[in-house]
Amino acid sequence: MSRPAGGFELETVIDIERSPDEVFAFIADTRGFRALDPALVEVEPEGRLASGMTGRFLHRRAGLPARTTWRVIRLDTPTSLGVELRGMGYGMTEEIELERTPLGTRARFVERVWPTSLAGRLMVAVAGGIMRRDLHVRSALLKVVLEREEPVPQK
Repeated sequence: MSRPAGGFELETVIDIERSPDEVFAFIADTRGFRALDPALVEVEPEGRLASGMTGRFLHRRAGLPARTTWRVIRLDTPTSLGVELRGMGYGMTEEIELERTPLGTRARFVERVWPTSLAGRLMVAVAGGIMRRDLHVRSALLKVVLEREEPVPQK
């Protein structure tokens, strides 16, 4: 996917000592999202993702609520997941590609962000560093959660 005008792209790769099936099962279920994003207050609907599915997030960042809508744009079990998000002043895609390795799974995360309004241009211009940090934190948390001795309980 090409990068929209005025936006940026972030990428990170991690290795997880779990099979692609196990990694995909976790990332394709909204009930595990809070374990990866401490700012996430609410996600609707809860449960397994499906192609074309839509929903919303409520985050609390710096004490302020931020609402985002999302839509699953690609769901290829167990190798890739793509989600399009829309928030106040910006659009974004998050894509995850999973590849089997001798020790488990290599997960490649790509985020593309672009402004959708004049105010969004400023927000997107200053958000790169914060979003890069958040992407690294979320991917590291995914690795920690999935590499625990016991399987992560699903609600």
